[in-house]
Amino acid sequence: MKEQILDIADNAVKLATKFGADQAEAYTSFTRSFSIEVENNAIKSATEKRDGGCGIRAVVGKKIGFAYVTTLEENDIKEAVEQAVALANASVADPDFVSLPSYEGSYPSVEGLFDKDVKDLTSEEAADIVVRGVDSTLENIKNIKVATEALLTSNSGVRAIANSLGISQASESTLIFMYSAPAIKTDDDQTTSYEFQISRRLDEIDPEYIGYKAAQNVLGNLGGKSIEGGELPVIFAPLAASGIIGFGFGGAVNAEEVQYGRSYISDAFGDQIAGEVLEITDEGLLTAGISSRPFDAEGYPSQRTEIIGSGVLKNLLHNSYTANKDKVDNTGNASRPGYSGLPSISPSNFVVTPGNGSLDDLVDEVGRGIVCLNTGDRPNMTTGDLSAMVMEGHYFENGEIKHPVKSTLIGINMRDVLKRVTLVGSDVKATFSIISPSIAIDSAKITSG
Repeated sequence: MKEQILDIADNAVKLATKFGADQAEAYTSFTRSFSIEVENNAIKSATEKRDGGCGIRAVVGKKIGFAYVTTLEENDIKEAVEQAVALANASVADPDFVSLPSYEGSYPSVEGLFDKDVKDLTSEEAADIVVRGVDSTLENIKNIKVATEALLTSNSGVRAIANSLGISQASESTLIFMYSAPAIKTDDDQTTSYEFQISRRLDEIDPEYIGYKAAQNVLGNLGGKSIEGGELPVIFAPLAASGIIGFGFGGAVNAEEVQYGRSYISDAFGDQIAGEVLEITDEGLLTAGISSRPFDAEGYPSQRTEIIGSGVLKNLLHNSYTANKDKVDNTGNASRPGYSGLPSISPSNFVVTPGNGSLDDLVDEVGRGIVCLNTGDRPNMTTGDLSAMVMEGHYFENGEIKHPVKSTLIGINMRDVLKRVTLVGSDVKATFSIISPSIAIDSAKITSG
């Protein structure tokens, strides 16, 4: 399949140059995915999807056209190629466009991206796994009314990228994800929580642990109280740190956002922007990483890129367009939703270097403040302002957890979040493509009640 998908991409590029494109690129992929969904403690649905297609980017001078087709049939791809070239001829020139990427060196090898057991997983096997997770959740919640949602999704696929400057690469990968999300209700309280695992390998998914941990999480949220507001230290547990530091800062170092002045760190390259204990890298070659890949969405080789070292902003994340515009090296961070989209920029595996100590150790050292376990909020990427609801969290005092918090907000600017990092734990957790331990900041504005 990998060779077939790559041949389709190569042939599409040849067609585009034959039809008049100065440069051309083809992105082809084929994926098989299925999901099993649980609602109210019982299987609700099971769905399977197969998807294949080809996206064509044609360049005429500095004019670019793009078209895609949702099949891999030769005649359909030919029509898409013709359309892409026609659109390029009719479009307005982009003065900042230089070239599609080229590369003549050897490509890196990344271990652990494909697991045959995930690819061959049947719906019956998947149903057994997700039911085991739900049963584990229910078994660990006693004498309380509980309703559990759960989901297992599995994905296997091949992608190939070719262009007229010599790039011709294909890779195969798998992914499996599961969560359990119980909701419980007592006479005077109700709350929810969840636990999940994501991996390239089937044998790294432990449904009994997911179910047990989801139960512990939701029981730990009972009895939430508001607290007295003011300036307090905040410890972001790994899941919350992944959202705030990972997504909230990972998007800020997108070179396109910086070039257009849409990032809150647009003027900070080379500056000390964070506490010296904070170090962040983009790890495109991490073994079995959720966003690891031998090459990015333009076929350029992936790499390791230092983002923050000893608190200093060292690098931005680039694709070929932004790298050419800034006259810097391409970091191999082109991304796209699939064959139906044009390349943008995103982190691969965004890794916060671990420090020392568990979450309990950080609580003990900080003394008093809030542990934010989870928040779904993200900062304004232009201003950096963040108003984050503590969806799950605890108040601690004298180094001891006192109670869960409710109706509590954290208000701070992301520049201050970075500068106020004082402690980094060792309790690393992978949250999709973000890999982070707990992180403590010395103060933020807390509003509660």
